[in-house]
Amino acid sequence: MPFIKKSTKLTSPDEYLICIKSLGQYLKKLRNEQAISIRQVAKKCDISPSYLSKIENGNVFKSISIKTLLSLSEFYRIPIYSILEVSGLIKDNNEVLPNLAQYLRIKYKLSPQAIHDIEIAKEIVDNKYVD
Repeated sequence: MPFIKKSTKLTSPDEYLICIKSLGQYLKKLRNEQAISIRQVAKKCDISPSYLSKIENGNVFKSISIKTLLSLSEFYRIPIYSILEVSGLIKDNNEVLPNLAQYLRIKYKLSPQAIHDIEIAKEIVDNKYVD
């Protein structure tokens, strides 16, 4: 069973294929930015390196499981909706984005004091530069 079926919001099969390619390119970019081999990611996500390569090349998304997509999301520490949004498979939805404190706590595992200090710094920057 496919994880995502063609959305009625996508106007053509070509547009859908572009989104699938974008998804793979984004996952590959995340891996390369962290200088991690395809074998390392595959091992941590419990998939074969060849399967991950196919995903990154946009060749097997129709058969990618929710488990695999969640594993990749957790490995890269990126919310699954962000991965799908970057690929163009879902629309931007600012309502589901975490606030700054939640993001810092999840992404960087910062202490409450560190988060408080960053929020104060953000407030100073906002006051100085936001109209």
